[in-house]
Amino acid sequence: MKRTFATIVLFLLYSIVLGQAQQRKQQLEEQKNAKLKNIAEINKILEEASNKKQRSLGELNAINAQIQQREQIRMAIRREISFIEKDISDTEKIIEALQKDLSDLKKEYARMIYQASKIANRYNQLTFVLSAKSFYEFYRRIQFVRQYAVSRRKQLEQILKTKQYLENQNQIIRRQHEEKTTTLISLQEEDEELLKLQKQQSEIVRELSQREAELRQQYLAEKKELQELEKQTLALIRAEIKKTGGGETKEIVLTNPEDIKLANSFSKNKGNLPWPVDNGFISLRFGKQKHPVIANFYIDNAGVKIQAKQGTKIKAVFEGKIEAIRERMGPGYSIMINHGDFFTIYEPVDNVAVKENEKISTQQVLGTIMPNFEGTPEVLFCIYKNDKKLDPEKWLYKK
Repeated sequence: MKRTFATIVLFLLYSIVLGQAQQRKQQLEEQKNAKLKNIAEINKILEEASNKKQRSLGELNAINAQIQQREQIRMAIRREISFIEKDISDTEKIIEALQKDLSDLKKEYARMIYQASKIANRYNQLTFVLSAKSFYEFYRRIQFVRQYAVSRRKQLEQILKTKQYLENQNQIIRRQHEEKTTTLISLQEEDEELLKLQKQQSEIVRELSQREAELRQQYLAEKKELQELEKQTLALIRAEIKKTGGGETKEIVLTNPEDIKLANSFSKNKGNLPWPVDNGFISLRFGKQKHPVIANFYIDNAGVKIQAKQGTKIKAVFEGKIEAIRERMGPGYSIMINHGDFFTIYEPVDNVAVKENEKISTQQVLGTIMPNFEGTPEVLFCIYKNDKKLDPEKWLYKK
């Protein structure tokens, strides 16, 4: 009986763990669905890039982004399979314990029936009670008969309960095996899709490599623009630092309560800022990044580049004041927004919809996205704290 009780307690604890496992699987499913949504968005951008007469870095970026999303889905599926296998292992242990308990209960019940039959052969219950030689013995025999009947009934109930628990666990493990089979099929489909994308990736890289001289020129022009943007940005920020009396500390001195509140609010939204475009993906990350085609070429990126469809609206990621709107070396404009002692930069921007010194709100439209040197719609998004560059990817919400 003690073993049975321990098994039932274990089963109840396992039921709680199973509920937590279901919640965990649901979270993985939600993550997978979010990745599939990202892939659908990237597909639209890829279709636009693929319609061009020749291969482009924009098309390669879209393929690379898809591969990254697919690899993350595969990782999520593998984690899911690992969780299912753990659940199957736990369920098998429960089933094994319940089968042992059921066998022990049946043996114990059989012994009780045998003992009852032996008593019945010698006495009926009434004779057994009335044959007592003293009142004390008479009382004990009555108690024995009652307790024996209750014990048999409880033992039978315990057998039936254990059988039900066992049946429930067998149903659960059947579902778990079915779930594992379905998930393995899903993983195989992802592997096939990833293989197809990797083949496309190789084809694009091969074609782009044949235009290396052209790509080198684009790289040098882009590098020059990035250097000019950073030069202008730092000049504006350092002028603001100097104006507020923070020259020695190299930090903006905030005295206006509204500016202090704005800066604090911006800081608290790290990891939750909206993207500057509704549908897009990061095509170039922050910092020193290897060129996707040209060997030994690196781009020191001041922010993140986000690729989207032509004509996509560019929006402010947070409320603030338009600090500056500057013409670029190439087409379009660069827009800087002041958020206290934080600054965000967006470029290139076409169809500018704001003015300098204008107070703007979160998600207010600044303009529309513009194509880069090779014709790919892309926006560079930067964040500065005083004159220090920050990684914008850590500030935007995770898609």
